[in-house]
Formats: sequence, structure tokens, C-alpha cells
Amino acid sequence: MTLEQAKNELKDTVRHELRDHAFGDREVTWMRGENELASGYFGSSGSEVSVGGVGFDGADARALLECGTLSVSRNDSSGPAEFVEGVIMPDLTMEDVRYEMMKEEEEVTKARQRAIKLGL
Repeated sequence: MTLEQAKNELKDTVRHELRDHAFGDREVTWMRGENELASGYFGSSGSEVSVGGVGFDGADARALLECGTLSVSRNDSSGPAEFVEGVIMPDLTMEDVRYEMMKEEEEVTKARQRAIKLGL
């Protein structure tokens, strides 16, 4: 699959970005209805996207960020208000990191408990 074919495949999708303001990275999925067509990661370690099992990285991956209608969610609460890709917030403390990790673990535990109650 070429970059142009990937762009065409991701046309008319919703691009969901899960942004972490504290670490300056984001996880991205491109959806059409309930179907996930592609997923990617953008952060200080690089940029990569997989479309239909074909990988794109660097500038090609970043070009795919132009595809789809943007929907943004945030997966942290201790980071700055503004998202800056690739920049770890300067005043991030170990306490902030622990808080985020514990909060996530607590959410997973609650989800498991709900699943058990539902018999899943």
C-alpha cells in the first residue's frame, strides 16, 4: 500500500486522538463506524501508523494525521492545559506520574469488577 492509497483509505473517517499532555504524546485510531481502519502513535520517540497491516513512519505517518475528522480525548489530568507534542512538561514530578498510574489502575479494577457483576 502506498501513502496515497493509505490516505484514500482513511478518507471519511473519524480520527480519535488520545492525548497525554504531561508526556506530549498521543495514540491515534482512525474509525469508520465501528471499524478501526488504522492506529498510530506520535510522540518524542517517533511517529508510526499501521493501515491495514502496512506500516508508515516519520513524515509519512505524520502526513496521515491530515486524514479524518478530529475527535480528541485526554488521558491525563496532571499535565498542562495546552497539548505540545513531544514535550514532557518541565515540572512533572514522580508524584504526578504515580497519581496517573494509580488512577488508571483504579479504573481498570472498577471495570473488572463491573464485568464480574455482569458475568462477563
